[in-house]
Amino acid sequence: MFQMESMNLNDFQKKVLKEASSTSGYGGFAVKSSIRHMERSVLLRESMPEIAAFVAITAEEESATAIFAALKKRRYANANKLKSWDHKHKSGISPFFDLIGGALGILKNEIPLELFFDSLNGNKKEKLWVRMPIGEDGDKKICIVPQPPLNLVSVEPNGKATDYLLKVRELASDRGIDSIFKYIQEIANKRNKMLYASNSSVSKVTNIDEVLTKHLSSTYRNHLIYLLIDQHAHQNLVQEALDVFLIILKRIDEKET
Repeated sequence: MFQMESMNLNDFQKKVLKEASSTSGYGGFAVKSSIRHMERSVLLRESMPEIAAFVAITAEEESATAIFAALKKRRYANANKLKSWDHKHKSGISPFFDLIGGALGILKNEIPLELFFDSLNGNKKEKLWVRMPIGEDGDKKICIVPQPPLNLVSVEPNGKATDYLLKVRELASDRGIDSIFKYIQEIANKRNKMLYASNSSVSKVTNIDEVLTKHLSSTYRNHLIYLLIDQHAHQNLVQEALDVFLIILKRIDEKET
């Protein structure tokens, strides 16, 4: 299907991209386009590093488009406000997920999350799930498998359940907004520098491996999140994250005016 060997992916990563690209509708086409750009960025790495970097950014934005499509397909409230043609909306996804990772870091530190494919509950088709190992019974590992997968469960030191929705809402702080706004500006500036000459030199990318690692890693993460949204029913954590992301985009618009 795709010549993914050029990206040195392991079997699980290949399966993620295969399953994501086999989904239906706009999201599936956006994934296919994103994977094609991922492959091309690697193939152009040595001969045309500037174009390779630009294509890697495009791959990341196409993967964001796929997430937007999944949110609309699953009828999340206000998902129609996401604009697949707006670079600001698409490039804001990766720094937002970086912040999400920080907000949910307490869970990652207490219980390591594992991703796996399985046809649970009698389903014929395999889906992407999350499991959290919590102990052992002899030589068997005991795990919690939230259903749907983003219904995360954890407990604070005081014995109360972790309020992940509150943690996500806290991202709409000045710190969170500034970090995303800065990333959006950097991507726009980087895109221009890769394609156009300045008054003193032609465009040149000297750290192409670093650039590709950054953007292709974000792209792959987006495909994981796409599957966790597209393959499953409505999840409260996803809705809360979308609500906060839209608030941040609105406040970024206000900063620009």
